[in-house]
Amino acid sequence: MYLSAVRKLLIPTIAALIFIGGLVSLLLPFIPLGWLLIALSSLLMAPYFKVMRKFIGWLATIDKTGFVEKAGEKASHLYEWAGDPKRAEELKTIIEENSKDDGQKTAREE
Repeated sequence: MYLSAVRKLLIPTIAALIFIGGLVSLLLPFIPLGWLLIALSSLLMAPYFKVMRKFIGWLATIDKTGFVEKAGEKASHLYEWAGDPKRAEELKTIIEENSKDDGQKTAREE
């Protein structure tokens, strides 16, 4: 019981630290990982904040390689490991909805 509660708090804590690290990296020009760290933390915080959902949705629509979708699957597995299936399913839904929108846009363009 106690371990499950700690695991549920572990992911948002790590995501917040990664986000702060991303902001610091943006300020220091010799560390080129700022945007990558911000995107990673946004992916982990998407089930908690609506702004992050929109940002991840935007990233998923402009991503042509499928990297965001794969990263979203791994992040949802992380939420399942933490014992939070609700957040895992929410993250999967966010990624799937935006990936489908991208597929529909390319079908209309052709």
